[in-house]
Amino acid sequence: MYSYEKYNFRIITLLLALLAFIFLAYSEFIGAIVSLSLGVLFTISYQGVKIDTVNGRYMKYDRFFRFRIGRWEHLPDPDYVTLVRINLSSRRTVPSPIVMPEVKKSAKSFKVNLVVKDEMRYISICRGPLEAMKEEALKLGRELGIRVLDYTTHEKKWIL
Repeated sequence: MYSYEKYNFRIITLLLALLAFIFLAYSEFIGAIVSLSLGVLFTISYQGVKIDTVNGRYMKYDRFFRFRIGRWEHLPDPDYVTLVRINLSSRRTVPSPIVMPEVKKSAKSFKVNLVVKDEMRYISICRGPLEAMKEEALKLGRELGIRVLDYTTHEKKWIL
């Protein structure tokens, strides 16, 4: 069984901490305890994916402490694994009447997809830095017994 899990910081944690502070400022202790408890719960959250090759199913989930929220779904026949580069832009393009120079600020991230023989075409597995994602792609390819395509450069090549 293949599994991948990573810590997931949620902005709602900061909002709940601020709400708890506001409740404490007004001496509303029950509201403070509830919002602080939810803040702690969301602080310790993980996202992950499990692929059960024996039973032909997969699950994307959120985990809080030991509780997983997600459901098993049918895994279509896997074709191959891709490792792709994605650009995370720091500026959203919005319609503007003023012509402004193009800002070329962006960050690169890398993503592992499981390409399947189905109408959904692929299942997104994980995202992160290049070396970690390359390891995950190779691990997934070995687990499923399929090839891995490195799609991060202009020369696409099979790495497994």
